[in-house]
Amino acid sequence: MAINKVDGGLDLASRIRLGDRQSETELVERYKRVVMSIIRREVGVSAVAEDLYQETFCIVIEKIRQGDIREADRLSGFVCSVARNRVIKYFQRLPRHESLTDTKEAAHLPHHASNPLEQLLRKENADIVRQVLKEMPNERDIQLLLRYYLAEDDKEKICADLGLTALHFNRVLHRARARYRELYEQAIRGK
Repeated sequence: MAINKVDGGLDLASRIRLGDRQSETELVERYKRVVMSIIRREVGVSAVAEDLYQETFCIVIEKIRQGDIREADRLSGFVCSVARNRVIKYFQRLPRHESLTDTKEAAHLPHHASNPLEQLLRKENADIVRQVLKEMPNERDIQLLLRYYLAEDDKEKICADLGLTALHFNRVLHRARARYRELYEQAIRGK
C-alpha cells in the first residue's frame, strides 16, 4: 500500500492511521512545544498544564486513528485547536468565581513592565479586569469575551458552541464589550 507523501503532515497522519507507533512519537515531538505554549499561556506551569498536554495528544492521536484528519494542511490547526479546547474545558469545569479570581494562575501570565511602578499599575489593572468580569451578570457575555479575546477561539467554533449565527455573534460581542466597558469605567472611577 503506497503512502501519500504530498506533505509531511499527511504522511505522518497516514502512518498513524496505519498503526505506526513511531509516527505517534514523531507527532508529539513535532507539536509538543506549540501545544505546551498554548496551554501554559493560559494555565501557567503546573500539574494542570501537564494533564492538559497529555489529554491533547491522546485526543489528537485517537482522532487521527479514526481517520478524522485526512488533509495535511489541517493537521497543525487541528492540534492547536484541540489544545485550546482542552484549556477552555478546564476553565469551564472550574467554579465561576475561582476561574475569574485566582491570582496564582494569573501570576504566570507574561508581562513586559520595566519598572516597579509599571508592574504595580499592571497588577492593579489586572485586578480590576478580574473584578469586572466577576461582576458581569451574563455568563454568556463572560464566556464570549474570555474565549474570543483571551483563548483566541475561532468565531465559528464559539458560534457553534453557544448556538449563535455569525450576525448574532457580532451583536452579542458588541453588547458584551459595551457592558464590560461600562463596568470597567465605573471600577476605574471608583478607585
